[in-house]
Amino acid sequence: MYQRKSKLQTLLILSADCVCIFVSLILANYIRNKRLFESDNARMDFGMLLGSCLVVYLAMNLLRNTNRNMFLRGPLHELAGIVRNNLIMFGGAAVILYFFNLLDAYSRLVLFLFPVFNCVLMFLVHQLWKKMMPSLYQWIFEQRKILLVADEENAAMLVETMKGMKDFSYDLTGIVPIAESTPLWTEGEISGVPVVADFEHLIEYCQMASLDEVIVVVENKRRKDMLPILETMAEMGITVHYEIPVPELASASQKALSQFGSFYAVTYANRVAPIGQLILKRVMDLAGALVGCVILLVLTVLVAPLIKLESPGPVFFAQKRVGRNGRVFKMYKFRSMYADAEERKKELMAQNEMNGLMFKMENDPRITKVGKFLRKTSLDEFPQFLNILKGDMSLVGTRPPTLDEFKHYSPYHKKRLSFRPGLTGMWQVSGRSDITDFEEIVRLDVEYIDNWSFMLDVKILLKTVLAVFKESGAK
Repeated sequence: MYQRKSKLQTLLILSADCVCIFVSLILANYIRNKRLFESDNARMDFGMLLGSCLVVYLAMNLLRNTNRNMFLRGPLHELAGIVRNNLIMFGGAAVILYFFNLLDAYSRLVLFLFPVFNCVLMFLVHQLWKKMMPSLYQWIFEQRKILLVADEENAAMLVETMKGMKDFSYDLTGIVPIAESTPLWTEGEISGVPVVADFEHLIEYCQMASLDEVIVVVENKRRKDMLPILETMAEMGITVHYEIPVPELASASQKALSQFGSFYAVTYANRVAPIGQLILKRVMDLAGALVGCVILLVLTVLVAPLIKLESPGPVFFAQKRVGRNGRVFKMYKFRSMYADAEERKKELMAQNEMNGLMFKMENDPRITKVGKFLRKTSLDEFPQFLNILKGDMSLVGTRPPTLDEFKHYSPYHKKRLSFRPGLTGMWQVSGRSDITDFEEIVRLDVEYIDNWSFMLDVKILLKTVLAVFKESGAK
């Protein structure tokens, strides 16, 4: 799943700037007139001055995004840009007020203090934004783990370009250099980015690593050799950015391509996710997780003694699972099996009813009596609301495999992990107790990813609730 860079960040800082303009005008007017929105001059129209400034400022950003390179600017450049923008804004507002014959209605002190306060306030807000936004972005949207693949002519330049962008949404996990003969990089890193594999082991690394996207920059002579590699990456569900040479034309400067510094790339992805729907999905996850955690507290009080009485051991079962694009996390459940269940699993593998990499047995002797009830009613899944709250999982997604299952995945199987794992999903509401073929599960998961939308999640959640009340599909 590929998430296109959104305009949300630009809209947020633009909104913050508009708030600064409003607050600055209130402060300036209060110092002069001891009132928030009025003055001694009856002709003074607070709304007209504020409206003129906002119209000019928004028009400036519509024509040219003044905050486009904000994170690349130092404090002095930032302050100079803010002062310049304020001069243009107040100059434009003054022209508007002049034509309405209102310019002389405003106090000179207000017209002086207003831009001064606004420059200071905008500067402080921008600096605070630069400090907070990286952490805020990582907490809400999660960093994209990126692998760089480049030949010896472009490797160092690609690393420097990516680092120079100062884009906090990226996490450069490593680089795979392509050399004609003996690799030139013996230190194990290029400009601070670790060399994680050679070209021969590139696919093997991609299959086992926690990885979202790959950026490929190679010379023309190597492009044909890269095609099967790129096909395999795409089969895994990894987003591929492939650099292509793009000529610069003086009369046609706009391009509909992905851009990474000075590099242009064609972006391939199995699904481009609209940012608005992703936000709705996360909001729904948080709301659902909060409600689920409240119910979990009540359930723990009721269920914990029953689990302990029947079988000694912990109330909760934590197991390492593989999540979105190879991320490993601990998934929680109410313990529904005896404490030695994992050790006994090897003895029961011959009775596995699943065709493929998952294990399922209808009358599993490892399951306790209380556990059987918990599974039948799906109550054992409630601790996973903690995973959803943490961001490891979603309400709807694909079920995360165990580490042992993941080791045996083919590239095609990994595609089902290109989406955040879920408490429920497409194959669960399609009758999970009746499906005994792992490849069919993979097909349903891939179908979900390829056709994902927020409304599809809502539909699956409604089907899940109905299935739980009917006590169907969970054996």
